[in-house]
Amino acid sequence: MNEKRKLQDPTLVCTCNELYIDNIEEAIHEGEEEYAEIMQYNDTFPRCGECHDHVQQLVDNINR
Repeated sequence: MNEKRKLQDPTLVCTCNELYIDNIEEAIHEGEEEYAEIMQYNDTFPRCGECHDHVQQLVDNINR
């Protein structure tokens, strides 16, 4: 994870895969709730895993 890049753009969730909040939210709105499924929806796969908590937070916020 590149923390410097995340600080420069707070909408960037996953620096390894260039996934932004919009990418994650789109997957969630399409019914994906699991981290690996969300990555797969965006045609990628988990790499370092540092974004897992942020992705889970987005899932939790949308599913409230």
